[in-house]
Amino acid sequence: MSASTSSRATFSCEACDTPLLKRTSRLQHRHLRSDVWVCQNPLCGATYAGNSELTSIASPSGMPDAPASELPPTPSYTRALLQMQWKLEHGSRQLDMLDAIEFVEASRIDAGGEARPHQAASP
Repeated sequence: MSASTSSRATFSCEACDTPLLKRTSRLQHRHLRSDVWVCQNPLCGATYAGNSELTSIASPSGMPDAPASELPPTPSYTRALLQMQWKLEHGSRQLDMLDAIEFVEASRIDAGGEARPHQAASP
């Protein structure tokens, strides 16, 4: 299925294993295209039909005025949304890694220690 003519993955012909070329693509509706693929080997010439479909959203748009997607979110996107919601509702008692480093540094300074830059150990 995935022969590579360049850095892009493409389909390959079942008969001769030559990479297929997308000949036409028609929009059926907003999230579905019908495609026709043709074998690049002139002696073979097999053609294939298939669909390209958007099934879910993995990450929202960064544009502030973008409309909400009609597609359902992927499981990882749903999990990230639920984690953010939980943190907002319950407050996060577990520090993120960078927050933890700042907390340790601030605790050391409050305990009377001097703030000093990290020095590499000498050989």
